[in-house]
Amino acid sequence: MKPRLFEHELLAGYRLFSTRDPREWKSCLEDLGKLCAEAWRDDLSEEKDRTWAGAHRDKFKQWLDGRLAPPWPMLIAAVKRAFLASRASLEREPTSEAERLARLDRTHLWKTLTADDVAQGHGPEALRAFQRGFRLGRRRRTGPMKNIPQVVDPPIYWGGTLNSVNLPGPSAARNRTLLVQWRDGKDLEAVKQALRELYASAWREDVPEEDRAWAEAYREMCTSWVTDHRRGAVAQSAYEAYLQNSDGILDGEPAPPWPGRWHHDARPWLAFAERVEDAPEDESELATAEAAAREYWDARWREAPPWYSDPAQTHWLAAVRAARRTSAALASFVPRPW
Repeated sequence: MKPRLFEHELLAGYRLFSTRDPREWKSCLEDLGKLCAEAWRDDLSEEKDRTWAGAHRDKFKQWLDGRLAPPWPMLIAAVKRAFLASRASLEREPTSEAERLARLDRTHLWKTLTADDVAQGHGPEALRAFQRGFRLGRRRRTGPMKNIPQVVDPPIYWGGTLNSVNLPGPSAARNRTLLVQWRDGKDLEAVKQALRELYASAWREDVPEEDRAWAEAYREMCTSWVTDHRRGAVAQSAYEAYLQNSDGILDGEPAPPWPGRWHHDARPWLAFAERVEDAPEDESELATAEAAAREYWDARWREAPPWYSDPAQTHWLAAVRAARRTSAALASFVPRPW
């Protein structure tokens, strides 16, 4: 299911300006960097997304020609565009761009990003977060994991997604009808069986043309559902193995319990787990640990310490081994919402 990029920009702007937590800012800026990278995709199906992408390419290409990473002015421009988009969507009465810009100037985030001393504050890590997101978006490293089993039951939020994107075709229409019956609480077993039969048809190779958009959306949603659960478990096992090996010390300080895969503090460990699972077959364990540790520090928006002098090498190796054990144990894992 292809994202509606113009809607994601609204959400990015809302999230950015709804918090004063610098860690949340940087997490949001990484996501904004990924979103900006989407403007260079050539497979956007919706007219609104293509219009959105064209406008962003026209604006941002001046900073990318001959550069390997987006510079600070591009980050500032992206934040400004996200704010203006989010404000326009929230207004009951339309205002001018000048009025929105005046409101932007009064926000805490904007004052922080445009302060004279930003280079001595949160600026460097903010830029690293934005650049990391852009790199990930351009190379699309965050796709589904390998060998995802075919899932019949969707995640609990599938029903809302199905309605919000208004998918065409008879299978999508039947899906919506059955979900209404499910919510009404009548003949639940019969409805559940009908839904499972319908969802099983989405995995067939001969899905009719009129149902392909629905089937693709369903498969991608299920794959993400499985990936999120498995990747979170792998990341947690790596985190806990590291702490067991380091006597509970991380980056020179006592580490807290696992924060949960949705928390911004889990991002570095999710990046670590992804690199471990994506390691080439012929790569040595030590090389995998080094590469995964670099991903960890990059996801913390910091430069990794030199590997040859890193005293935590044994801790990273313990984390790699634990991640691989958990990944193998969950090879056929399928979360069941019903």
